[in-house]
Amino acid sequence: PKLTLDNLRLIWVPLPPKRDEQQKIAHCLSSLDEVIGLESDKLDALKNLKKGLMQQLFPQDVA
Repeated sequence: PKLTLDNLRLIWVPLPPKRDEQQKIAHCLSSLDEVIGLESDKLDALKNLKKGLMQQLFPQDVA
């Protein structure tokens, strides 16, 4: 047995019925990814600020 184009045409492949709905969901998830990225950047900035403030509170004397 071998796979031919005619045999491939006989294979049923289910496709999603509502492509527009999937695109809306994908857009929503992409938006959430962007928000998560922005919040992650904010968190990094706050961590750096905390580090700087802690260094000012507890200065290390270099001898």
